[in-house]
Amino acid sequence: MKKIPILILFKENKIPKKIKESSDIHFPSNFIFKENESIYVCLHQIVHLNKLQKNFFLLQVGIKLINFCKKGKYYIKYFGDKNLEEINLCLGWELGKYKFDKFKIKNRNKTDADLISKFESQTKKDKKVFFFVRDLINTPANFLGPDEIYNLGRAFLKMNFSSKKISGNELKKKFPLIHSVGKGASKEKKPIFCEIKSKAKKSKKKIFIIGKGVSFDTGGLNLKTGSGMSLMKKDMGGAANCIGLCGLIKSSGINVDITLLLCLVENSVSRDSFRPSDIFKSRDGRFVEIGDTDAEGRLILADALTYASESKPDIIIDMATLTGASRVALGIEVPSFFCNNDELSMQLIKASQETGDPIWQLPLWENYSSQLTSNHADIKNIGNSVFGGAITAALFLKEFVKKEIPWIHIDLMAWSRPNKFSSYEGGEAMGIRALKRLIEKRFT
Repeated sequence: MKKIPILILFKENKIPKKIKESSDIHFPSNFIFKENESIYVCLHQIVHLNKLQKNFFLLQVGIKLINFCKKGKYYIKYFGDKNLEEINLCLGWELGKYKFDKFKIKNRNKTDADLISKFESQTKKDKKVFFFVRDLINTPANFLGPDEIYNLGRAFLKMNFSSKKISGNELKKKFPLIHSVGKGASKEKKPIFCEIKSKAKKSKKKIFIIGKGVSFDTGGLNLKTGSGMSLMKKDMGGAANCIGLCGLIKSSGINVDITLLLCLVENSVSRDSFRPSDIFKSRDGRFVEIGDTDAEGRLILADALTYASESKPDIIIDMATLTGASRVALGIEVPSFFCNNDELSMQLIKASQETGDPIWQLPLWENYSSQLTSNHADIKNIGNSVFGGAITAALFLKEFVKKEIPWIHIDLMAWSRPNKFSSYEGGEAMGIRALKRLIEKRFT
């Protein structure tokens, strides 16, 4: 079968005259054309954008291409900025093939289009991770509780990691906040704390990666509305992305010791649910007053951050679908991040720009910490203002990290909605390519 070239064009003078005369080229709605047995991708209208956005759009273009090229074999001829991440086109092409149809009797037809590229080996590894993360988030809570998340994550990482879990009375004693949040769930959805450690040759560099895994969030006794609850199967998106990040790191061969901590609960309504105004002792000994049972994610992360800090690692990274405030500020495509180390912040920003994996820094604004003051306990789990909710949540978490340990907190949506490049709606891997690049640059 004849291979068809896909020409990626960043300069207008490279576009055939026939296309310019017969078509209204407008990115992102109309910029891919077939002419003379070739596919022309006209990207001259995005050359003014910064590196982050150009790299981001390359991935989106790859997704759109797989839907444009229905069948056949293709290869890419790239005429553009050689500093951009060409692999993004190939990864986008593979991500465009994703379907979540395990609960459909009649599956949709698969594409017959193949892309030949020098990045095939790497995109195959990345595709495996992205598909796993998406599948996990898309699986509804009646099939996916805390135990299932743990077992699927362990199975995905099994060749490189050993694992253990804590539940019951041991969890109540060692991780009391995790137990308190999850104790209202049924016996089948009991809260658990998981520690999954890399088996590889010991490295001097220790990384702790912590994921919020709320398999379903009703809001607890501060019950969400129906519309607010409709997407809450994705409230374990932080845990799914953390498992994916570990997979990316190990497949890349970066020599670091990884400890993955998963805080897995269901935030349910029952006679055993924790209540607003309850006070619980955290793992680090301080007492936390519950201002809102729907601010449960930061509670389970707090105990895990305390545990991670006890090992004095070189870096702690946590990922969580934590606040709607972050989405209000940055929308659903751009996760926010907070960091207690300026050098590390700059490195992550650069990694985001290089990979086109968007992530944006918000400040740990200390003057807002007074919002977490409690009249009856050491700290309250939610601020006393409707403003700055993502920041006060991050400030709460910061209280449980030892000051000398570099720490990154990611507040992400973990969900995609249809746009001009793709009709896909569902769970999403976010920030993990940027984090992998950061770890690669910082520790090798």
